[in-house]
Amino acid sequence: MFNLQQEMSGNKPREINIKLICPSLSKVTQVVAWDDQRIDLGFVARAFGLDPSSLRLNSHFIGRGVDLVASSVTWKSLLSFFSSKGLPTGKDQRDALVVTGKLCKVGLKLKQLELLGGNVYFTCE
Repeated sequence: MFNLQQEMSGNKPREINIKLICPSLSKVTQVVAWDDQRIDLGFVARAFGLDPSSLRLNSHFIGRGVDLVASSVTWKSLLSFFSSKGLPTGKDQRDALVVTGKLCKVGLKLKQLELLGGNVYFTCE
C-alpha cells in the first residue's frame, strides 16, 4: 500500500496503533492502520455504533466520500495536524482521539447500501 515515490525515497509506510475514545459511551477502542492510509470513518463509526454522517474526531469534521473514507486525509497527516494543535493523537489511552457523533437509535443497525458504480454507503437502519 505504498506508492513508487515513497519506495524510491526509502520511506515505507509504517503501521500505527491509534487509540480512540467515545466519552458518551465510555468506550475505548484501537485502530491499527498504515500511516499513509486514508481514514475509514465508516469503520470508526461502526466501532462505536455512531451515525457515520455525524462523526467527528477531536471535534473536527473530516471530509469523506460516499464510501465514508476520507477523500484526501491520511492518518499520518491527521495525527500531525492534531499534534500541532496540542490535541490528542491516539498514542495511548490517556491521549486517545475523542470520537463524537449521534448514536444510532437503540435497535437500529448500521446498514450497508451498495450504490451504482460500486460505491458503498452506511446509514443507521
